[in-house]
Amino acid sequence: MEKSIKSELIGVFIFNADCKVYEQNEGKIHWQLDIRDEHADVNEMIKRAEKLFLRIEEFDKKAKAAIAEKMIDYKNDFWPQSDENDENLNWDAVDAGEYDVTKEEFKAAITLYDIIVRASDIYCEYDDGDLFGGHRIHTYFDNDYNLVSADV
Repeated sequence: MEKSIKSELIGVFIFNADCKVYEQNEGKIHWQLDIRDEHADVNEMIKRAEKLFLRIEEFDKKAKAAIAEKMIDYKNDFWPQSDENDENLNWDAVDAGEYDVTKEEFKAAITLYDIIVRASDIYCEYDDGDLFGGHRIHTYFDNDYNLVSADV
């Protein structure tokens, strides 16, 4: 097993034997190539990572829109912006949705943090921008960059 793999686009991936991944943590986005699957081809994975890297802005924009679409109701129904302990809280305003976060606000709040290229999909973590009390948003995409699932 090679100790490192160099990508001209992304940088040097260092092998982490404990986790069976190659990691590149130099930029604002942390990258991993997960080779735990016995069918994983690290050369194919680095090509997929570089292809995604070249489209990262477009991917991130579409991903944020898909995540917001998928999670906006959960956010507004179960993670309210209002302080439920505020004795002066206007519950009629809460029920009317006056404290709800819009999809645009949701997209603007979240930030891509981790990308893990795996044999059969791509896993990404987003910083929630405190939409969900500081929890990470866990997302899975197919190899065509379509959102498969998202949760907190």
